[in-house]
Amino acid sequence: MKKIGQFLTVILGLILAGCAVSNQALLGQRNDVFRVVSDGAAGGAEEAFVTVSASIKTHKYSPILFEPSKHGKDEYQLFVDINGQSIKMPMEMHNETTATDPHTDPESGEGVRYLYKTTIRLKPGTYTFTASLPTEDVSVRQEIVIPIEGKTIIIKPTYRGLARKKVPSLRWRPDFRDGVKGLDIVTE
Repeated sequence: MKKIGQFLTVILGLILAGCAVSNQALLGQRNDVFRVVSDGAAGGAEEAFVTVSASIKTHKYSPILFEPSKHGKDEYQLFVDINGQSIKMPMEMHNETTATDPHTDPESGEGVRYLYKTTIRLKPGTYTFTASLPTEDVSVRQEIVIPIEGKTIIIKPTYRGLARKKVPSLRWRPDFRDGVKGLDIVTE
């Protein structure tokens, strides 16, 4: 019995190590693609300003077995990679209760709102933009053209919909409590 316990511990350790390595592989190693803009900073003549933002709602932390411990905590991170240079997005979080119709609003109810936002500057051109939410094991990649005028990039979550604990009329509708199943990248 003791050997089985040790074997399971080793297997669990290998699985967790594999997850850590796969999340680190999402982060690029370059540092010459863009620069983060501080408030009031001026850009160069050939640089465009790009604002990247996201708003994601999750359920509050619950100590239930197998519950991802990062939900409802400040470890719920969003990473952005542009042509191999990565940044952990600055984040603000607050508790939020939204009293809207759950039939039409997947963010209706009580949870934690995460707001991510940063402004960067880079040369105009075509870039490979990747947004990753490691807690949810979600990542999306898209080619984006940045003009000299700059751009706003908004990362929007798409939520899962599960039948558990829902009244029949709400079954399978997306709900933030069920987690993020994907990310959409919208440019303006």
